[in-house]
Order: sequence, then structure tokens, then C-alpha cells
Amino acid sequence: MLMAEHIKNNNPKSLVCPFCSIHCDDIVINTNNEKFSLPNINNINCSKRIESFNINKKSLLVPRIKNIETTISSALNKTKKEIIKNKEMLVLNHGTDMSGIRSMLNFASHHNAIIDHVNSKFLHQNISVVKRTGYMATSLMEVKNRADLILIFGNDILHKTPRLLDKIFLPLNSLWTKNSKKEIILIGEFSSSTVAKIKKKCSVTNIKIKLNLIPEFLKTIDSCKMNKDFKISNNVIIKISKIIQKAKYTVATWSASDFVKTSNAEIIINSISKFIVEINNYRRAACLPISGNLGDATSSQVLTWTTGFPSRLKYLNGSFSHDKNSFNGLELIKNKNVDLVIHINSLSMNKLELDAKLTNIVIGHPNSKFSSIPDIFIPIGIPGIDYKGIMFRTDNVVSVNLKKIRDIKLPTLKYIFDGLI
Repeated sequence: MLMAEHIKNNNPKSLVCPFCSIHCDDIVINTNNEKFSLPNINNINCSKRIESFNINKKSLLVPRIKNIETTISSALNKTKKEIIKNKEMLVLNHGTDMSGIRSMLNFASHHNAIIDHVNSKFLHQNISVVKRTGYMATSLMEVKNRADLILIFGNDILHKTPRLLDKIFLPLNSLWTKNSKKEIILIGEFSSSTVAKIKKKCSVTNIKIKLNLIPEFLKTIDSCKMNKDFKISNNVIIKISKIIQKAKYTVATWSASDFVKTSNAEIIINSISKFIVEINNYRRAACLPISGNLGDATSSQVLTWTTGFPSRLKYLNGSFSHDKNSFNGLELIKNKNVDLVIHINSLSMNKLELDAKLTNIVIGHPNSKFSSIPDIFIPIGIPGIDYKGIMFRTDNVVSVNLKKIRDIKLPTLKYIFDGLI
């Protein structure tokens, strides 16, 4: 059995976090045998997320075929046989690093496989705006140092990316903008504790509206005329309009997954983008879309500059082809249009939804969870925890070098895919 090497008690190590799209590099962890903890991060959501990848009694450290332990060589041989039997194969990415994406592409080119990311629908919601009109984007560091007005759209963005506030929006140090001079406007249902936390550092206003009403709300701000659909006083509308007109650098930020339950996600994103473009007629303003936490930005970056397409690909006739609808991985599984699915999971703690009527192979980290037992499970290391790697930040302008903080003798995704070619 693959076991973790003994690590000296309370041995501090520096961690570049792979589990969030801003990839914080200021995290110090304490290690005790194979377990690690975060003494320098006060954010509970961050600590829980990272510490949840500790090895425990339920961790799967050896390959399994039909839930029976086996060797890596046997698991690879069995996987090769399943690949030969299949008529249509999907590789569904639940999060990995740059080398993992490259090895995935190499594998797909040998087996005519389809490649998709589990969050690609959110990527396409943002990309649709770029394709139609384009939008003015900015970087995390420019927001940190220059933004004096931040419009946060959504309900869950600050929970999904726990350190956006203290690292980017309200940092301890900024080159040009003091926190006390900043304005933050929250558009959506934010908790009273979130509002209170922000209020300690800067001026904050929470506009509590349903997310599908965001386009109409932005039109109301432009016209300064009250809309009967909003339970907001005209004085508040005028106040917000004046704040926007006064700001020197406005940033609008959102996470597309926050709009998943609305019927008009693309319209919402387009309205925000258009609003920012119009502000640029008289002030500096920019968009900061926040990508998902399953290596979404890394996946779209590597796929785009390798194949020309950000997701939903298939290797056909000597090159990769893209089709937004035909190669939609979740729809292919739902409609049983593939017979073999290889789930790649280096990062997600979410339970992987497996369709028991299909052949499911999971190549994942030791704490991977499934809705049903996969036909084959092959454990791999976690980039940034078990091996070095590279990932792209949500703003797509910086790639970060991930470190290695433990040694549990698990292979990389690249090693597994190389063994399947």
C-alpha cells in the first residue's frame, strides 16, 4: 500500500494554494506526520477547504477495480481494455494543473476522445459576451491598487473565493487607494455579517434584488428613474448614481456560477459589461469576472493556446475540433451519447456524479467522492500538495508555480495518461 512518508512535527512549509482561482501565495502551513494545518490564515472557509485534503482513514491510496484493491499496472491494463471496447469516449475535467491538461490533450489525440470541463457552461456564458461585443477587463493587482469603487454582483462570490476581500478588494496595503476612501456596492442577497465586515473598512451599500433583475437595475441607475420592480427608494438610486459618477476607477466583478438559477445568465453578464463600457466614456472602469475553483482558468488557457478553443473539443482527422453543443460533456452523459467517461479530479471535493449505466473511470485525488462506485479508480497526487505544477490565476495574466508539501508516493496525472497511450 502507498503510505505517506513521516514529516517532522510542526515543520512549517510555504503553500501556493491550488484550490481557489486567485491562488494565494502567502500561506504557511504546519505539518504533523502526513497532516497539515493553517496557523496563519484566519479565514475559516480557506482553512477548511485546504485541510479537507488531509489523508484520513477513508482516503483511497491504492487503485481499485470494481472497488477491489489492485496495482497501478493492473488498473492501467484494465483501463486500456475499456478504451479499446468503447465507441465514444469523454474525458471530463473536474480540475487539474497545466501539465495535467497537456497530458489530457496528448491522450485525446491518440484515442479520438472528447474533452470538456465540468464548469464549461459558465465559461461560455462569459465568452459569449466577448464573442458578441467584447468587454473591458482588468487584473487582480490593478483592482487591489487602483479601484475606488467595486460593484459585486451575485450571492455567493465571496464564499467561493474567500480571500477576495482581504487580498484584493480591501487589502492591508495598496499603492494608490486607501480602504477608507473606497466604496463597495453589493448587488444581490448578501448576509448581514458580510456587510458588517466590509463596513468596518469602507463604505458599503447592499442592494437586495433578485439576480435576474440586474439588467433592469443597471438601466435604472443610468436613468436615475425609479423602477416599480425594485423595493428601493429613489434617494438610494440617486445616491448610487452619484457614487458611480464620482469614482475614478470602477470595477464590476461577478462569478458566472452565481447566475446559474436565473433564466438570463448571459443577458445579466452582457448588461454588466455594457454598463462598464459606457462608464468608460467619462471615467476608467473595468470588469473582473471570477472563474471557478476547479482549475477553470488553467483549463481554458491551456486548451486555447494549444488548440485554439477553450473547451468542448474532440480530436478528429488529425486536429482538434470544437462544437459548443455536440461536445458538451454533461449533456453527452445525460443523453447516453458516450459509453466511456474518464473523470479527472485533482482538485474537487464535490461528489462526482457518475452515471452507473456508463463505464466510469476516475483518475482522482485520494479523497475523491462518488455518487456510485466507479468501474476503475486510480489515485493521483494533488498539484500544489503532492507535486509541483503551474496554474493560471482568474485574471489570466499570471501563472503561479505550485509547490510540493508532502510525499505520499502517488503518481501525477501525466504519469497515468502517458501509461495509457
